[in-house]
Amino acid sequence: MIVTFAILLIFWYILSGYFDLFHIGAGIICCGIVTFISGDLILRSDRSLIQSGRVFIRFILFLPRLMVEILYANLDVAYRILHPKMPIDPEILIVDTGFSNDVLRTAFANAITLTPGTVTVAVEGGRFTVHALVRSVSEEALLQNRSIQKRLADIFGEGQ
Repeated sequence: MIVTFAILLIFWYILSGYFDLFHIGAGIICCGIVTFISGDLILRSDRSLIQSGRVFIRFILFLPRLMVEILYANLDVAYRILHPKMPIDPEILIVDTGFSNDVLRTAFANAITLTPGTVTVAVEGGRFTVHALVRSVSEEALLQNRSIQKRLADIFGEGQ
């Protein structure tokens, strides 16, 4: 928990950019509360510090790829909305995964929701209910290619 607290506090100071008494105190209090509530999310007790560090670094390296997919999806949705003849075919999709890790399921649900045109509606175990703006595009990404799902499974070391 001390390592988690230190990581959060460093991140707090980097983002705030202030080192006065108020911000130092607020950082300590907020990071302490977050560490107390969810300290095991970053460094789980069943993983060593090195394994947790590897997962964290792989996740950080995944973020640029996710940003590119979000940008592409934004452009696709904007084009579909602005172009009168582009199809919009909404559908509810069910995506089954073998994910048991809560952090992994949360990351996957957020990755789906951050990608425009799709919203995670519900998560039950490893089953994700997703609303898709365009059925064919979302089916290809979520049910056939499963690129985001595979990448996150690799990052967190969990099979599908």
